[in-house]
Amino acid sequence: MPLLHDGAVLDGMTSGQWLRRARKSRRLTQAQLSERSGLGVNYVSHLERDERALTKLATVVLLADGLDIAREHVWMVALRDFERRERARAKK
Repeated sequence: MPLLHDGAVLDGMTSGQWLRRARKSRRLTQAQLSERSGLGVNYVSHLERDERALTKLATVVLLADGLDIAREHVWMVALRDFERRERARAKK
């Protein structure tokens, strides 16, 4: 099971679930993460509810910087979520 440096398990988690967990573990509100990352608060909310996907490298970089974690960790989350969505799409 891949682990992030903060112990968050990726298996079974969507990118939105992971993002919410990472944000809360740093005791940040969505508004604070929005301000720190330069992303809109509504966009952060949509990401956490899995209404938007982490598909852009620029978004990954902004979130990583806003959360003050390595960009590779956020990119891994985005990649795993993409793979999960692709497997689900292939089953249809």
